[in-house]
Amino acid sequence: MKDNCPTCLERDVAPAVSRRRGQRTRDGYQCPRCGQQWITDRITTAYPADQDAA
Repeated sequence: MKDNCPTCLERDVAPAVSRRRGQRTRDGYQCPRCGQQWITDRITTAYPADQDAA
């Protein structure tokens, strides 16, 4: 799942690393524009399956 940079608002940043554990997905991102790094932790069942392909 892509995300937006919290610092410079660069859109559609793809995760650099993803891990799944049970119903949770943790994605690590690094913005190609400003270098900001961040992590998201999501409950997989809360997102439609077709969003993973986006």
